[in-house]
Amino acid sequence: MPGAKPPFEDLYRDYVGRIYAYLRSQLGSAVDAEDVTSQVFVKAYEAYARYEPRHATPSAWLFQIARNAALDFHRRSGRRQRMERTLAREPAPAADPGDLAQERILYGELMEAVARLPDRQREVIGLRHSGLSFLEVGHLMGCSEDAAKMLYHRALRLLRSGRPAETP
Repeated sequence: MPGAKPPFEDLYRDYVGRIYAYLRSQLGSAVDAEDVTSQVFVKAYEAYARYEPRHATPSAWLFQIARNAALDFHRRSGRRQRMERTLAREPAPAADPGDLAQERILYGELMEAVARLPDRQREVIGLRHSGLSFLEVGHLMGCSEDAAKMLYHRALRLLRSGRPAETP
């Protein structure tokens, strides 16, 4: 819930990891996610004097900036390059090479399935798995909390069925 305005340094320390993880899930490249994360916090710092905690939680405010930065990045780089970056992601290494190979195969299949989701479903998955509440996700996506829940659960249902819809 909105409250007092925390020092910017606290916001950075508390949210840099979550913002990076969200951007990593949206951009597909660690290097791109690092660059855009730094841009997000520069923009946030520049706009901090205008931030009003009564209008949004710090996480909702920062994730709105991150979401806009990710959309700007996608507009610049195009859908095809985004798909290539998403498919190039690899899971963290496992101790056993057999387990690692299986994990990479499953991870690749999951990323391919997520990439085939419609844009809004892919976005709701990324925001929700970055730790935002459904209320915050709905606010960021311009819909109600219930609509965000429905969109999320429909995306999960498509992923579980193994037949995500192709995006146009």
